[in-house]
Amino acid sequence: MTEGVLSLAELDRVAWAEWESMGGPAADVPARLRALTSADPGHRHRAWEWLGTHLYHQGTVHPAAAHAVPFLLGLLAEGGTPDRERALGYLTRLVEPPSEDGATPPAGGPPDDGAARRAVAAGARAVLPHLDAADPSTAGAAAELLAWFPELASVSLPGLRRLCARRLPGRERTTALIALGALAGAAGTRSDAALLERLLGDRADPDRWAAAVALCRITAPDQLPAAVAAMVAELAAVNVDPEGYERVWRTRFHDNHVAGLLAATLRQLPGERGESTRDVVARQLGEPVAAPDDVAAVASGLVVDALGDVATVASGALTPWQRAVLGALPGADRAWASGELGPWLTSAYGLPGTREALAAWLARSG
Repeated sequence: MTEGVLSLAELDRVAWAEWESMGGPAADVPARLRALTSADPGHRHRAWEWLGTHLYHQGTVHPAAAHAVPFLLGLLAEGGTPDRERALGYLTRLVEPPSEDGATPPAGGPPDDGAARRAVAAGARAVLPHLDAADPSTAGAAAELLAWFPELASVSLPGLRRLCARRLPGRERTTALIALGALAGAAGTRSDAALLERLLGDRADPDRWAAAVALCRITAPDQLPAAVAAMVAELAAVNVDPEGYERVWRTRFHDNHVAGLLAATLRQLPGERGESTRDVVARQLGEPVAAPDDVAAVASGLVVDALGDVATVASGALTPWQRAVLGALPGADRAWASGELGPWLTSAYGLPGTREALAAWLARSG
């Protein structure tokens, strides 16, 4: 057993009754963990359901979870559960920070997210072999989990590079690419940028947006305009048909919230990229699509992606991404043609409802 990893044989050494789960003292945890090794899929499913409601539920990680983590890692290390993908996904839910906007994994040092995260970090090396799992779903789940540990980038990157070189289904491929970018960025290495630039250059590749997200994590603050363009184009596709887009699983990160991942990346754009990003947005709004209503939907969607949920908008406090989106609107002829964009800007954000007034409002802030 590696550091931070425990065998189920050691379960009774923990004073479970002293630790809280959602239902009170966690005395039932040992039985649930042992059930994860059952040959009966039903028994295992019920055990996972219990762990998912009693140790982690709706964003709340209960104290007993940290003491269960070494045993879950032990099951992964020993091959003790057939549900490796589920185990990895469960551990990820324990460590990823709550987010409504799909924030990407941290680029800096490890955050202090509590006892459960520290417990996973202590035994995270047990996850590394699963990057080479024959099952792509298991490998993708391992990539997602390891992406949240930039402190382990040096030991995770070799496995992630091997994984990215494999032929993977879309969801696992995008997850591996984003994890690669996050950890390469954290490690301060640009050796993976060439691979991502090649993918970004292939306009037929459906995962260009993921390569763009990854590349921005490696090259920040020198993001390539082509990466920005790929992300804006994908956001446009989301905003034209959000329900249809979300019916396809495109990534593991934040439960397939692609728009949030893209917006979170674009919000990190440095100031010197604001002007070129505005040009990218303007070109996207000028693309021929089915109808003016669709252009208006793309425009309003990009505004929401940029501004989020704010009560008022101060022109002097706009970020580069916000200024780029709003700055592209006055020149977007087809976005105004439906007559819906102006009233919506005023009702949703209190912004000027005509292109001329919006341009003047932006000019006043410099």
